[in-house]
Amino acid sequence: MTTEDEFDPEDILFEINRKLANVSITHLTFDSEHDTVDKSNLPEIKYYLCSSQPNERECFQSVQMLRKYLTQAHSSNACVDDILNLGVLPRLRELLVLHDQHDIQFEAAWIVTNIAAGTSKQTEMLVNADFIIGLLGCLHSQQTTINVKTQAAWALSNFAGESPQLRQLLIQNDALGAVAQVLLDLTTKAKEDAREYGCYGDTTTIFDDEMLTDIKALTWTISNMSRGGFYTADYWSKYLVAFDALSQCILFDHSDLWIDGGWGLSRILHNMHGVTPFYENFTFSPRFPSRLSELLYESGRSIIIPILRTLINITSLPDTHCMKLIDKHLVRNLLSYMSPDIETSVRRDTYLVIANLAACNEDFVEKSMLVEPHLIHHVREHICVPGHTYVATTSEWTITSKRKAATMPEEWKITTDALWIICNFLTACSEEGVITLLNEFPELPRSLLKLLHYDRYSLPVQVANKTLDAMIQLIEKSGKHHGNDWYVDSWKSLGVERTIEQLMEVHPTSRNLIDSCNELIGLIASSISTTKTSAGGGMAAAFGLNIPRKNASASKRRILHGFEDGDVRLIENAVGKLSI
Repeated sequence: MTTEDEFDPEDILFEINRKLANVSITHLTFDSEHDTVDKSNLPEIKYYLCSSQPNERECFQSVQMLRKYLTQAHSSNACVDDILNLGVLPRLRELLVLHDQHDIQFEAAWIVTNIAAGTSKQTEMLVNADFIIGLLGCLHSQQTTINVKTQAAWALSNFAGESPQLRQLLIQNDALGAVAQVLLDLTTKAKEDAREYGCYGDTTTIFDDEMLTDIKALTWTISNMSRGGFYTADYWSKYLVAFDALSQCILFDHSDLWIDGGWGLSRILHNMHGVTPFYENFTFSPRFPSRLSELLYESGRSIIIPILRTLINITSLPDTHCMKLIDKHLVRNLLSYMSPDIETSVRRDTYLVIANLAACNEDFVEKSMLVEPHLIHHVREHICVPGHTYVATTSEWTITSKRKAATMPEEWKITTDALWIICNFLTACSEEGVITLLNEFPELPRSLLKLLHYDRYSLPVQVANKTLDAMIQLIEKSGKHHGNDWYVDSWKSLGVERTIEQLMEVHPTSRNLIDSCNELIGLIASSISTTKTSAGGGMAAAFGLNIPRKNASASKRRILHGFEDGDVRLIENAVGKLSI
């Protein structure tokens, strides 16, 4: 079994905020009429900031007024520049690490959060002033309050949102682990509090509003810091605590935690693909696999997509690790997202999960997948030309629905995924499993060839390639113990020879397609020759071919959706395939 990476950038990742400006993890407000800070007041504020002692009221008020200047309604990056031009970063850095001055420390961390949410140049000034180490000191200190730690974590998340280089710097300094440990401690406290309220189930509600706000902020922080774009595999041990913490967070009954926790889990698994030491050492809640499956019952793409992305990365793992994280009800819970009336992006991710599951071991495929008739039904619905109906009398596809042009490429990808499912079934299943598949989908052989009857100039080459692979697997697998006259004759009646010739004429430079065409020709000819005991090479001889057989194996896949998620080695490899 192999895992293939495909590069397919999309816009959905930009829905996940990389930086958040003018924010706080508290519900503090101030009266704008009396507390608005004017730019003309900044020199005086600087004076009191630098001349007063931390335990004096003037020091706290000056820090607070700087924070208010950055958070009042009209604040902008220009306001950040005003603060930076004061030259007070060294003083703010001193106040940030005063772990016995919690109010001042909190205000300083808030200021850093908003500056780090600004431009690259503004963030760079904070880095050069050594604020990353200062913020980490807040996280590690036993004296620091939880609201200060959470605000410090948020500030670090804004650093992480700036660039892969800063994310790597944070990982090197174990910032991810430090934030995750704070989150783990807080989730443990939340569960203890829930038990005091009489809640003993695995899925609990967080009753303390301030604690819930902190846990949400820390979960978002870990999700943002888990973005890749560098050599993440080199730092596998740094992701262990974060994975454990997020697996705990999605157990709580709060949708924000499902969303940010789902994205964070997906990113960590994405980063750690192929990193065996990570999977040999990672820990997670025992409820984690079933919780992922349960969350598929929730409504809204904002919840479903990050959960599906997590499942894509789980199911792309080798079976040894994959099966640890798969719930027995997962396949059944995925079925509701396979119907053609489901939103394209959700459906596409679902089909990719199913295709990966179909590449698992024979026992799982036959006992957990082929026993679901609705699964085969939905796959059958997608082995077609999107928005078209096949007319048998003319062997042509006619338009029956006016799909938006923007969705057609995605619909074709789902068709390709449906073909992957069939190919993986045929490869992974036993003889009895293949019989079950053909009993549930008896028109499969004809449906495959019908796809190739679509306008050869409009048929995506990926669809053509996978259709040919499915036809090859069908002959290879079912022809070993059963005569395949019934579908070979069916293909011949539908003009398989001419169809293959036309594909080769249209795609003369596609090496994979040409090889598959040649192999299919040889297999069909061999089948005809064997069945009819005829001399000569039949169709293969007509083409002058002597065709070797492929050694097929089921394949799992992942989709790399951007340049900043995942290990840079995997990104480079997947992008490189686009030019091959």
